[in-house]
Amino acid sequence: MQDRQYSSYRWTIQGILIFMQISLGLNFMAPTPLFTLIMDDYGINRGLVSLLISAPIIVLTISLLPSGILIAKIGSKRAMVIGGLLMSSGLIAPLLDSFTMMVLMRLLFGIGAAICLPVTSSILMEWFKPNELPILNGINESGRSVGVAIGLLSAVSIANVFGWDIVFFFFGVLPIIATVLWIVGGRSVDVVQEQSDEFSLSNNFDLIFNRNTFLIAIASIGPFALFIGYSSWLPTYYNEVHGMTIERSSSLVAILPFVAAIATPLSGIIVSKSGIRRPILIVIGLTLPVLAIGSFMMTSTILIAICIIGLGSIFALYIVTILTIPMELPGVDASKVGIITAGALTIGQGVSVLSPIFIGSFTDFTGSYIPALSVVAIMPLLMIISGLFLPETGKLATEL
Repeated sequence: MQDRQYSSYRWTIQGILIFMQISLGLNFMAPTPLFTLIMDDYGINRGLVSLLISAPIIVLTISLLPSGILIAKIGSKRAMVIGGLLMSSGLIAPLLDSFTMMVLMRLLFGIGAAICLPVTSSILMEWFKPNELPILNGINESGRSVGVAIGLLSAVSIANVFGWDIVFFFFGVLPIIATVLWIVGGRSVDVVQEQSDEFSLSNNFDLIFNRNTFLIAIASIGPFALFIGYSSWLPTYYNEVHGMTIERSSSLVAILPFVAAIATPLSGIIVSKSGIRRPILIVIGLTLPVLAIGSFMMTSTILIAICIIGLGSIFALYIVTILTIPMELPGVDASKVGIITAGALTIGQGVSVLSPIFIGSFTDFTGSYIPALSVVAIMPLLMIISGLFLPETGKLATEL
């Protein structure tokens, strides 16, 4: 088992995984540059169009825990196939004729993403050495960020030529290709558990609802609310308030995931070498609000870009840290890490998922983006709680 687990084939596994992560990111924020076009086409307001982002995240949040149990029962290889197929739901977009059906299509994508995220953690723990995990977490998050950036940069251009619904079709092709690659080349070293009771939800309450999972969840609320809410609405904000074209505003916001893609592998190295986790969470919690406020209060495009670059860099450090901590908790193995990660993200994203709806609806109510963007900006301060009370899981834990 050990020879197979740490064989050179693990890099083939990682090659397929990174393709799947790019596919996830590409489809995740795909509707955001198209909000204006979709609102005009369907005659809907900001609150409703936000459902194209919030609805899949809501179902992702609800599905994470069942997905963790599913992975433990059927094995990571089969779970990834199911996740990849569901993430390719955009292929049916040209066949849909109502906004309701578009939301349902996005719900299917959310279920697929809910499977893909925790199963990726399980596969990494199956194949890779412990000291490689932070770096691999960074690389895979980089892949998701690359996908988001490509989506933000290309969606409007594709829509201008083919129509906005065809954007979803083109983006849905990539996860289906990634799924075929996984069917052909993916392998699993885990053993599917025959005892269904062992991996039932009730028998994993101690993993899902314990103190550490809750603290990881608290650390997830602010950064995810900020990333999702700002990626959703800053393109439209810059278009309406600063008078930028939608192409230019989308390109400006695309800097955030693009920088995160570059910074995440470096963040993986930093987290791996630092040997600490708690101080990193506290520093991130203090830094993100400052950069977030600057991203919408500044009037200079250059200063806005600097703030967005900062947000992308700090978010990269956050995501690597928060995905690594569950892998380092005592007594956690490949079968359990998916459940813990799913539990933490379910609780954390249960709040952050409302961010795009809150920004859109509160802006409709107040007539200004500033109040809603300000509330979301300060939410990362919650990370200080997690940084103070989580156990130190880094290699320097015994010295701190």
